[in-house]
Amino acid sequence: MKRVLKIVGVVFGVLVALVAIAAGVLMAVQPERPKARVSRPQVAMRDGVKLAVDVILPEPMPAERVPVVLFQTRYWRSFATRFPDQPGVPPIGPRDASVDRLVAAGYGVVIADVRGTGASEGTWPRPWSDDEVADASDLIAWIAAQPFCDGRVGATGVSYEGTTALLSATTTNPALRAVLVREVEWDLLDELIAPGGVRNTSFVAAWGKDVAGLDRNQVAAFFPAPARYVVTGVHPVDGDEKGLGLAGILGARRVADVAGAVVDVRGPSDLFAGVPIAKVGPAAHAERLAKTKAAVGLWGSFWDGATADAVSRADRAMPLVEAVMGPWTHEGNESASPFGPRAGAAVNIDDVVAFFDRHLKGAAPPAPKRRYWVAGAEVWREGDAWPTTRPATYSLASGGKLVRDAAPLEARLDVDFQATTGTKNRWVTGLLRPVDTGDRAKARGLSSFDHAALTDTLSVFGAPVLRCQVTPDGDESALFAYLEAKLAEGPMRLLTEGVARIRGGAVEVRLRPIAFELPRGSSLRVSLAGADADTFERVPAEGPRSMVFSAPCAIELPVVVP
Repeated sequence: MKRVLKIVGVVFGVLVALVAIAAGVLMAVQPERPKARVSRPQVAMRDGVKLAVDVILPEPMPAERVPVVLFQTRYWRSFATRFPDQPGVPPIGPRDASVDRLVAAGYGVVIADVRGTGASEGTWPRPWSDDEVADASDLIAWIAAQPFCDGRVGATGVSYEGTTALLSATTTNPALRAVLVREVEWDLLDELIAPGGVRNTSFVAAWGKDVAGLDRNQVAAFFPAPARYVVTGVHPVDGDEKGLGLAGILGARRVADVAGAVVDVRGPSDLFAGVPIAKVGPAAHAERLAKTKAAVGLWGSFWDGATADAVSRADRAMPLVEAVMGPWTHEGNESASPFGPRAGAAVNIDDVVAFFDRHLKGAAPPAPKRRYWVAGAEVWREGDAWPTTRPATYSLASGGKLVRDAAPLEARLDVDFQATTGTKNRWVTGLLRPVDTGDRAKARGLSSFDHAALTDTLSVFGAPVLRCQVTPDGDESALFAYLEAKLAEGPMRLLTEGVARIRGGAVEVRLRPIAFELPRGSSLRVSLAGADADTFERVPAEGPRSMVFSAPCAIELPVVVP
């Protein structure tokens, strides 16, 4: 018995040590913290629902009133932990250092749990409900009326928080002056839920499970590992130190089943929690966003889902003072370029502050209107507009060749339903994973078409399109198209991809936007597959499938005009 108790004591001691170490790690990963004054009030919306907010002000205030930047989140505005709150600094929450940097630069920050999440009242039936979108206007009005605000309000965020920031620009309140949006979807259906009509099952299932857990006050799997030992849940509001009010909110909460709500969503009229998917997200509010008076900047990545598509589509639908297509992962903390990391490829949080210095304070030099990363060359390029391009057609030819001229083609693909881009691809970096699809020369289940070594530099910007005659041996198939490249030395890398649910005949597959520059001696390849097992649904749901490809079959590349 003594031996058992001794073992239990040792184990308990180790656990205590681990918790202490985790707490230290959680604090250590934060850079030097700015001094701040923090309060956690509730803010009543027009319908009486009260949202939990954190108000974070510089200490001391640089002036009696300061501009304020709003974050609206469904990932908890800040953490409650096993340890006392650290006084005099911004609270710790699941986001990058932008809050600290803004406070250090003299901005106030307000972070709100959107309705039905965190410590806020109300119901969250799906992302960005009409009530949630309207709440942004109420929050902006509340902030502008506070004695600490000088009447100038900004909004920002990454991912879900970025979308709420973008949708805040639907307000007509002139207090909203500047909005910086990072890593979002414009068209939720095509860019996330079911690209090309094929359901993205991996991300939606994992994300849905995590946010359901958050709404039950459970730590999400995508939070940093130390958080699982230290964080106990969302932070209660002021006056609810014992968490009784929070417990009441959680007990009354109806938790949404996101994955279940989209299981049959493949087209724009399909219902997501009772609403056509086409009416969910920024594209549904394009008319109002086009009228915004706020200065809006939008950043996306060529390898974070379809967030570069979101930049491109938003740019055509509404005014953007600054637009960036970068090379980073979802969080922006590292490069996702297929040709490896380079200096300057990650997001610089100082650029976030500089955006608000320009458009809230008017105190920073102007920035390029359009900026993009070029894979292969691994450099930034910028200007007042995106580069001008012309179409260049490359035909898929018999014998696995890719040629510039029209060519005969007869090729058959017996679909390998275990074909995959892996579990670290563009579609799941939103779960805080790196992007690495490996050496594509080793990938299974592909029908590939190789171009001879390039004799001149090839520079591309935009969305390639594959058009092909396809004859499947059944009613429906999924066709995945991959554009790949190999430098003079090195592995075959995935540049960009597209997918479409097809029935045969003349088929078109639009690939995601890309910017690359391949030097002389590089190789270009187009690969086709009928499955991406770790990411997308199987089409058909069971049984074998084959596809025959015939001419005309070509990929059109938007080549940059010198």
